[in-house]
Amino acid sequence: MVRTIAVFNLKGGVGKTTLAVNLGAALQLMGKRVLLVDLDPQHDLTMYLGVNPAQLKGVEYFITRDLKFAEIVRSYNHRFDFLPSGKKLRDLEDLMSALYVNYKKMNFLIRDAFLHIEQQYDYIIFDCPPAGGQLTINALSYVQDVFLPVQCQFLALRGSKKALFLIYRVKTLFNPALRLGAVIPVMYDPRNRLSSVIVEKLHNAYGDYLTDTKIRINVSLAEAPGFGKTIFDYKPFSRGAQDFKKLAREVAEMPAGELRLEQSLSHLVDSSVQHVMAGLRANNA
Repeated sequence: MVRTIAVFNLKGGVGKTTLAVNLGAALQLMGKRVLLVDLDPQHDLTMYLGVNPAQLKGVEYFITRDLKFAEIVRSYNHRFDFLPSGKKLRDLEDLMSALYVNYKKMNFLIRDAFLHIEQQYDYIIFDCPPAGGQLTINALSYVQDVFLPVQCQFLALRGSKKALFLIYRVKTLFNPALRLGAVIPVMYDPRNRLSSVIVEKLHNAYGDYLTDTKIRINVSLAEAPGFGKTIFDYKPFSRGAQDFKKLAREVAEMPAGELRLEQSLSHLVDSSVQHVMAGLRANNA
């Protein structure tokens, strides 16, 4: 059965694309059939894999059914597949937003498109934009799991709560099966006490949703996109490669049931609200 995952955070610069690409590559090394999907109009995943978005018709043409899947899908070194984004993706999102008021099914364009091809894969991973627009809502209305990468900094920790509210909203309105699959600490520096403090706060906030794996700061992860390579092709023995192999094993072992954890998403949101309100009361005291 296919596992559908949205890599998402409302904060930019937290390593969503690095996570999507290298987690997908690590899962492929485990023998899994993987499809990556670039849903970001900034085209980061497309450019990471060495493709010029200005010279192609990308995922936007598959979503609108103007082109068939086979006409758009590309292969990374015959290992995993990916759907690049093209220059018209932003135009598509603007159109979707304009039409949503009178056409509520606009939220399910991605679901309706991918249902026809999902059984070809074990994992479909969406690299979502850092915004709550129609592309993100469409992805969340289709996938089973959201993977939330959180940079080991205080502002990123606060921003993760905003993402949680959007996930809960989509779950309530459009996709009852949606769940928070994992909160993943990224850009972790074991030499920096702040990283350990943030991970502790993440554990207090998210409990078992927090992965055991931490993606450490590693210059090779930053360099790999410049060569159009995954970390396993660029520096296969680096710390970055080690971390993503460990994360992929952890993801593969996650149960695929409807509720993976004792906590529900609604409980997490309620707890988050209580935490914010407690802080407001303390500031006003």
